[in-house]
Amino acid sequence: MAHFVPAKKSFTAADTVELLADRLIRCYGFPEVLISDSDPRFQSDLWHQFCRHFNIKRRMSSSYHPQSDVQTERVSRTLEQMLRTYIQSDEREWQRLLSALELAYNTASHSSTELSPFEVMIDENLLAAANLDIVGALAATLTPPMTKLCRQLCDRAQSHMLKAKWQQKYYADTKRRAVEYVVGGKVWLSNKHLPRFNSCPKFEPRYRGHFEVIERIQTAAYSLALPRTYACHNVFLALKLGPHRPRPPNLVPQRADTAWPPICDAAASPTEEDEADYIMDKRGSGTDAQDLIKWRGTPEDQATWEPAHHLTGCPAFLCAWHRRQRRRLQARKHLAPKRSDLAPSASAARNAGSLT
Repeated sequence: MAHFVPAKKSFTAADTVELLADRLIRCYGFPEVLISDSDPRFQSDLWHQFCRHFNIKRRMSSSYHPQSDVQTERVSRTLEQMLRTYIQSDEREWQRLLSALELAYNTASHSSTELSPFEVMIDENLLAAANLDIVGALAATLTPPMTKLCRQLCDRAQSHMLKAKWQQKYYADTKRRAVEYVVGGKVWLSNKHLPRFNSCPKFEPRYRGHFEVIERIQTAAYSLALPRTYACHNVFLALKLGPHRPRPPNLVPQRADTAWPPICDAAASPTEEDEADYIMDKRGSGTDAQDLIKWRGTPEDQATWEPAHHLTGCPAFLCAWHRRQRRRLQARKHLAPKRSDLAPSASAARNAGSLT
Protein backbone atom coordinates (compact mmCIF):
# COMPACT_ATOMS: atom_id res chain seq x y z
CA MET A 1 0.00 0.00 0.00
CA ALA A 2 1.42 3.35 -1.07
CA HIS A 3 0.50 6.80 0.24
CA PHE A 4 1.50 9.92 -1.66
CA VAL A 5 1.90 12.87 0.70
CA PRO A 6 3.23 16.26 -0.46
CA ALA A 7 6.10 17.73 1.53
CA LYS A 8 8.51 20.65 1.33
CA LYS A 9 12.28 20.79 1.27
CA SER A 10 12.14 23.15 4.26
CA PHE A 11 10.55 20.49 6.48
CA THR A 12 12.44 19.85 9.70
CA ALA A 13 12.64 16.64 11.72
CA ALA A 14 9.69 17.81 13.82
CA ASP A 15 7.60 18.39 10.68
CA THR A 16 8.51 14.92 9.42
CA VAL A 17 7.45 13.28 12.69
CA GLU A 18 4.18 15.21 12.65
CA LEU A 19 3.55 14.22 9.03
CA LEU A 20 4.22 10.56 9.80
CA ALA A 21 1.86 10.59 12.78
CA ASP A 22 -0.89 12.47 10.96
CA ARG A 23 -0.91 10.46 7.73
CA LEU A 24 0.27 6.95 8.59
CA ILE A 25 0.37 6.18 12.31
CA ARG A 26 -3.24 7.22 12.85
CA CYS A 27 -4.32 4.70 10.19
CA TYR A 28 -1.99 1.75 10.79
CA GLY A 29 -0.48 2.30 14.24
CA PHE A 30 3.21 2.37 15.11
CA PRO A 31 5.49 0.34 12.83
CA GLU A 32 8.05 -2.16 14.02
CA VAL A 33 10.70 -1.13 11.47
CA LEU A 34 11.26 2.13 9.58
CA ILE A 35 13.47 2.09 6.47
CA SER A 36 14.82 5.48 5.46
CA ASP A 37 17.77 7.02 3.70
CA SER A 38 20.58 9.00 5.30
CA ASP A 39 18.77 12.32 5.23
CA PRO A 40 19.73 14.69 8.09
CA ARG A 41 16.11 14.62 9.28
CA PHE A 42 16.33 10.87 9.91
CA GLN A 43 19.68 11.25 11.66
CA SER A 44 18.56 13.98 14.06
CA ASP A 45 18.25 13.53 17.81
CA LEU A 46 14.48 14.12 17.64
CA TRP A 47 13.99 11.28 15.15
CA HIS A 48 16.23 9.00 17.21
CA GLN A 49 14.30 9.75 20.40
CA PHE A 50 10.98 9.26 18.62
CA CYS A 51 11.94 5.79 17.37
CA ARG A 52 13.45 4.80 20.72
CA HIS A 53 10.40 5.98 22.70
CA PHE A 54 7.97 3.92 20.61
CA ASN A 55 10.35 0.95 20.19
CA ILE A 56 10.73 1.40 16.43
CA LYS A 57 13.77 -0.17 14.77
CA ARG A 58 15.59 2.11 12.35
CA ARG A 59 17.06 0.79 9.11
CA MET A 60 19.23 3.24 7.16
CA SER A 61 19.81 2.61 3.47
CA SER A 62 22.78 3.73 1.41
CA SER A 63 22.52 6.16 -1.46
CA TYR A 64 21.79 4.72 -4.91
CA HIS A 65 21.32 1.22 -3.50
CA PRO A 66 17.85 -0.04 -4.52
CA GLN A 67 18.40 -3.45 -2.92
CA SER A 68 17.78 -2.05 0.58
CA ASP A 69 14.56 -0.10 -0.11
CA VAL A 70 13.61 -1.38 -3.54
CA GLN A 71 9.86 -0.97 -2.95
CA THR A 72 10.20 2.72 -2.12
CA GLU A 73 12.53 3.39 -5.05
CA ARG A 74 10.23 1.58 -7.46
CA VAL A 75 7.13 3.39 -6.20
CA SER A 76 8.91 6.73 -6.53
CA ARG A 77 9.86 5.98 -10.12
CA THR A 78 6.31 4.89 -10.93
CA LEU A 79 4.90 8.07 -9.38
CA GLU A 80 7.27 10.20 -11.46
CA GLN A 81 6.08 8.46 -14.62
CA MET A 82 2.43 8.96 -13.65
CA LEU A 83 2.95 12.64 -12.89
CA ARG A 84 4.88 13.14 -16.12
CA THR A 85 1.94 11.66 -18.03
CA TYR A 86 -0.76 13.79 -16.43
CA ILE A 87 1.05 17.11 -16.10
CA GLN A 88 1.03 18.93 -19.41
CA SER A 89 1.80 22.64 -19.28
CA ASP A 90 1.69 23.65 -15.62
CA GLU A 91 4.08 21.71 -13.39
CA ARG A 92 2.62 23.36 -10.28
CA GLU A 93 -0.55 21.28 -10.40
CA TRP A 94 1.14 18.02 -9.35
CA GLN A 95 0.01 18.35 -5.73
CA ARG A 96 -3.71 18.15 -6.49
CA LEU A 97 -3.20 15.00 -8.57
CA LEU A 98 -1.69 12.92 -5.77
CA SER A 99 -5.02 11.68 -4.38
CA ALA A 100 -6.23 10.39 -7.74
CA LEU A 101 -2.86 8.84 -8.56
CA GLU A 102 -2.73 7.13 -5.17
CA LEU A 103 -6.11 5.49 -5.81
CA ALA A 104 -5.02 4.42 -9.30
CA TYR A 105 -1.77 2.94 -7.99
CA ASN A 106 -3.35 1.02 -5.10
CA THR A 107 -6.07 -0.47 -7.31
CA ALA A 108 -3.71 -1.56 -10.12
CA SER A 109 -2.41 -5.11 -10.31
CA HIS A 110 1.35 -5.44 -9.76
CA SER A 111 3.53 -7.81 -11.73
CA SER A 112 5.36 -9.16 -8.65
CA THR A 113 2.26 -10.14 -6.65
CA GLU A 114 -0.29 -10.29 -9.49
CA LEU A 115 -2.58 -8.51 -7.04
CA SER A 116 -3.34 -4.90 -6.22
CA PRO A 117 -2.26 -3.40 -2.87
CA PHE A 118 -5.91 -3.13 -1.85
CA GLU A 119 -6.46 -6.83 -2.53
CA VAL A 120 -3.52 -7.68 -0.28
CA MET A 121 -4.62 -5.34 2.50
CA ILE A 122 -8.42 -5.75 2.62
CA ASP A 123 -9.01 -8.81 0.41
CA GLU A 124 -10.82 -6.91 -2.34
CA ASN A 125 -10.30 -4.08 -4.76
CA LEU A 126 -12.03 -0.78 -4.17
CA LEU A 127 -14.44 0.64 -6.70
CA ALA A 128 -12.51 2.85 -9.09
CA ALA A 129 -13.75 5.11 -11.86
CA ALA A 130 -12.80 2.53 -14.48
CA ASN A 131 -15.21 -0.01 -12.93
CA LEU A 132 -18.34 2.16 -12.92
CA ASP A 133 -19.59 0.86 -16.26
CA ILE A 134 -19.72 -2.77 -15.06
CA VAL A 135 -21.24 -2.26 -11.63
CA GLY A 136 -24.75 -2.99 -12.86
CA ALA A 137 -23.67 -6.32 -14.34
CA LEU A 138 -22.24 -7.61 -11.06
CA ALA A 139 -24.38 -10.18 -9.29
CA ALA A 140 -24.38 -11.05 -5.63
CA THR A 141 -22.36 -14.21 -5.09
CA LEU A 142 -21.37 -16.20 -2.07
CA THR A 143 -17.77 -15.79 -0.94
CA PRO A 144 -15.64 -18.07 1.22
CA PRO A 145 -14.96 -17.07 4.84
CA MET A 146 -13.03 -13.86 5.16
CA THR A 147 -10.13 -15.39 7.07
CA LYS A 148 -9.63 -18.15 4.52
CA LEU A 149 -9.73 -15.70 1.62
CA CYS A 150 -7.27 -13.39 3.37
CA ARG A 151 -4.84 -16.26 3.93
CA GLN A 152 -5.09 -17.38 0.32
CA LEU A 153 -4.42 -13.89 -1.00
CA CYS A 154 -1.47 -13.34 1.33
CA ASP A 155 0.08 -16.71 0.47
CA ARG A 156 -0.37 -16.01 -3.21
CA ALA A 157 1.21 -12.56 -2.94
CA GLN A 158 4.13 -13.88 -0.89
CA SER A 159 4.84 -16.70 -3.32
CA HIS A 160 4.90 -14.34 -6.30
CA MET A 161 7.07 -11.81 -4.47
CA LEU A 162 9.52 -14.53 -3.43
CA LYS A 163 9.73 -15.77 -7.00
CA ALA A 164 10.34 -12.27 -8.32
CA LYS A 165 12.94 -11.65 -5.61
CA TRP A 166 14.97 -14.74 -6.53
CA GLN A 167 14.80 -13.86 -10.21
CA GLN A 168 16.08 -10.35 -9.52
CA LYS A 169 18.85 -11.71 -7.29
CA TYR A 170 19.91 -14.22 -9.94
CA TYR A 171 20.37 -11.56 -12.61
CA ALA A 172 22.02 -9.14 -10.16
CA ASP A 173 24.55 -11.74 -8.96
CA THR A 174 25.83 -12.30 -12.48
CA LYS A 175 27.58 -8.89 -12.34
CA ARG A 176 28.51 -8.80 -8.67
CA ARG A 177 31.96 -9.40 -7.30
CA ALA A 178 32.76 -10.08 -3.66
CA VAL A 179 35.37 -7.56 -2.51
CA GLU A 180 36.24 -6.82 1.10
CA TYR A 181 38.25 -3.89 2.42
CA VAL A 182 40.08 -3.75 5.74
CA VAL A 183 39.65 -0.94 8.24
CA GLY A 184 42.56 1.46 7.87
CA GLY A 185 43.13 0.60 4.22
CA LYS A 186 42.95 2.96 1.27
CA VAL A 187 40.19 2.88 -1.37
CA TRP A 188 39.04 4.89 -4.36
CA LEU A 189 35.50 6.29 -4.50
CA SER A 190 33.36 6.28 -7.65
CA ASN A 191 32.58 9.74 -9.00
CA LYS A 192 29.25 8.72 -10.53
CA HIS A 193 26.82 10.02 -7.89
CA LEU A 194 28.98 12.60 -6.12
CA PRO A 195 28.48 16.38 -6.39
CA ARG A 196 30.40 17.94 -9.26
CA PHE A 197 33.46 20.01 -8.50
CA ASN A 198 33.71 22.12 -11.64
CA SER A 199 31.70 23.22 -14.66
CA CYS A 200 33.03 20.39 -16.88
CA PRO A 201 31.91 17.16 -15.20
CA LYS A 202 32.68 15.08 -18.29
CA PHE A 203 36.39 15.69 -17.82
CA GLU A 204 36.46 14.80 -14.14
CA PRO A 205 38.19 11.55 -13.10
CA ARG A 206 35.97 8.51 -12.70
CA TYR A 207 37.27 7.86 -9.19
CA ARG A 208 38.36 10.14 -6.37
CA GLY A 209 40.69 9.42 -3.56
CA HIS A 210 42.32 7.75 -2.11
CA PHE A 211 40.40 7.68 1.20
CA GLU A 212 40.88 5.72 4.40
CA VAL A 213 38.32 3.12 5.51
CA ILE A 214 37.35 3.92 9.11
CA GLU A 215 34.50 1.45 9.68
CA ARG A 216 32.68 -1.44 8.06
CA ILE A 217 28.88 -1.12 8.10
CA GLN A 218 27.27 -4.57 8.09
CA THR A 219 28.57 -6.54 5.10
CA ALA A 220 28.25 -4.35 2.02
CA ALA A 221 28.95 -0.76 3.12
CA TYR A 222 31.96 1.12 4.42
CA SER A 223 32.48 4.44 6.18
CA LEU A 224 35.25 6.59 4.70
CA ALA A 225 37.29 9.46 6.11
CA LEU A 226 36.16 12.20 3.72
CA PRO A 227 37.38 15.80 3.84
CA ARG A 228 35.07 18.38 5.34
CA THR A 229 34.58 19.95 1.93
CA TYR A 230 32.66 16.89 0.74
CA ALA A 231 29.05 17.78 1.52
CA CYS A 232 27.72 14.21 1.48
CA HIS A 233 27.26 11.20 3.74
CA ASN A 234 30.45 9.21 4.31
CA VAL A 235 28.92 5.70 4.05
CA PHE A 236 29.17 4.05 0.63
CA LEU A 237 28.50 0.62 -0.79
CA ALA A 238 31.34 -1.67 -1.70
CA LEU A 239 30.15 -1.47 -5.32
CA LYS A 240 31.12 2.23 -5.36
CA LEU A 241 34.65 1.58 -4.09
CA GLY A 242 37.83 0.37 -5.70
CA PRO A 243 41.06 -0.94 -4.18
CA HIS A 244 43.98 1.45 -3.94
CA ARG A 245 47.11 0.27 -5.72
CA PRO A 246 50.18 2.47 -5.17
CA ARG A 247 51.53 4.02 -8.35
CA PRO A 248 55.13 3.73 -9.40
CA PRO A 249 57.20 6.69 -8.21
CA ASN A 250 57.67 8.00 -11.75
CA LEU A 251 53.89 8.23 -12.28
CA VAL A 252 53.04 10.11 -9.08
CA PRO A 253 52.18 13.77 -9.91
CA GLN A 254 54.22 16.46 -8.23
CA ARG A 255 51.14 18.36 -7.04
CA ALA A 256 47.92 16.55 -6.18
CA ASP A 257 44.77 17.95 -7.74
CA THR A 258 42.34 19.15 -5.09
CA ALA A 259 38.62 19.56 -5.59
CA TRP A 260 36.43 22.00 -3.69
CA PRO A 261 39.42 23.52 -1.88
CA PRO A 262 38.54 25.01 1.51
CA ILE A 263 38.10 28.74 1.91
CA CYS A 264 40.14 29.64 5.00
CA ASP A 265 40.26 32.90 6.91
CA ALA A 266 43.82 34.05 7.36
CA ALA A 267 43.14 35.01 10.98
CA ALA A 268 41.29 31.79 11.81
CA SER A 269 42.65 28.39 12.59
CA PRO A 270 43.03 25.89 9.72
CA THR A 271 40.12 23.82 11.05
CA GLU A 272 37.59 26.66 10.71
CA GLU A 273 36.64 26.18 7.09
CA ASP A 274 33.56 27.00 5.02
CA GLU A 275 32.51 25.58 1.68
CA ALA A 276 32.44 28.00 -1.24
CA ASP A 277 30.21 27.29 -4.21
CA TYR A 278 31.38 29.73 -6.88
CA ILE A 279 32.49 33.32 -7.50
CA MET A 280 29.66 35.70 -8.41
CA ASP A 281 31.57 38.95 -9.00
CA LYS A 282 34.89 40.74 -8.54
CA ARG A 283 35.85 44.27 -7.59
CA GLY A 284 39.02 46.20 -6.94
CA SER A 285 42.52 45.38 -8.10
CA GLY A 286 45.87 44.50 -6.65
CA THR A 287 45.93 44.06 -2.90
CA ASP A 288 42.43 45.58 -2.64
CA ALA A 289 40.83 42.95 -4.92
CA GLN A 290 37.77 41.24 -3.49
CA ASP A 291 35.59 38.34 -4.65
CA LEU A 292 31.85 37.95 -4.08
CA ILE A 293 31.58 34.36 -2.79
CA LYS A 294 28.37 32.35 -2.94
CA TRP A 295 28.56 29.86 -0.07
CA ARG A 296 27.30 26.32 -0.46
CA GLY A 297 23.87 25.79 1.10
CA THR A 298 23.02 29.51 1.28
CA PRO A 299 21.08 31.72 -1.17
CA GLU A 300 22.83 34.19 -3.42
CA ASP A 301 21.56 37.19 -1.44
CA GLN A 302 23.74 36.01 1.46
CA ALA A 303 26.95 36.08 -0.59
CA THR A 304 29.83 37.95 1.02
CA TRP A 305 32.78 39.94 -0.28
CA GLU A 306 36.05 38.27 0.66
CA PRO A 307 39.65 39.38 0.02
CA ALA A 308 41.17 37.68 -2.98
CA HIS A 309 44.04 36.27 -0.94
CA HIS A 310 41.53 34.19 1.09
CA LEU A 311 41.11 31.90 -1.92
CA THR A 312 44.10 29.74 -1.07
CA GLY A 313 44.81 27.09 -3.67
CA CYS A 314 41.53 27.46 -5.58
CA PRO A 315 42.43 27.42 -9.29
CA ALA A 316 39.13 25.74 -10.20
CA PHE A 317 37.09 28.69 -8.89
CA LEU A 318 39.20 31.24 -10.75
CA CYS A 319 39.13 29.28 -14.01
CA ALA A 320 35.35 28.89 -13.79
CA TRP A 321 34.99 32.64 -13.19
CA HIS A 322 37.17 33.55 -16.19
CA ARG A 323 35.23 31.14 -18.41
CA ARG A 324 31.93 32.75 -17.42
CA GLN A 325 33.35 36.19 -18.06
CA ARG A 326 34.53 35.21 -21.55
CA ARG A 327 31.09 33.80 -22.36
CA ARG A 328 29.43 37.02 -21.18
CA LEU A 329 31.74 39.17 -23.31
CA GLN A 330 31.15 36.98 -26.35
CA ALA A 331 27.39 37.11 -25.82
CA ARG A 332 27.49 40.91 -25.52
CA LYS A 333 29.58 41.16 -28.69
CA HIS A 334 27.09 39.07 -30.68
CA LEU A 335 24.00 40.77 -29.24
CA ALA A 336 25.27 44.36 -29.30
CA PRO A 337 23.56 46.47 -31.99
CA LYS A 338 25.58 48.06 -34.75
CA ARG A 339 26.55 51.71 -34.58
CA SER A 340 24.34 52.45 -37.57
CA ASP A 341 21.38 51.14 -35.55
CA LEU A 342 22.19 53.17 -32.44
CA ALA A 343 22.44 56.67 -34.06
CA PRO A 344 22.11 58.14 -37.56
CA SER A 345 25.27 58.88 -39.47
CA ALA A 346 26.62 62.38 -39.95
CA SER A 347 25.42 62.56 -43.58
CA ALA A 348 21.96 61.43 -42.55
CA ALA A 349 21.91 64.08 -39.83
CA ARG A 350 22.90 66.82 -42.35
CA ASN A 351 20.25 65.66 -44.79
CA ALA A 352 17.68 65.64 -42.04
CA GLY A 353 18.72 69.18 -41.05
CA SER A 354 18.44 70.47 -44.64
CA LEU A 355 14.99 68.96 -44.98
CA THR A 356 13.75 70.73 -41.90
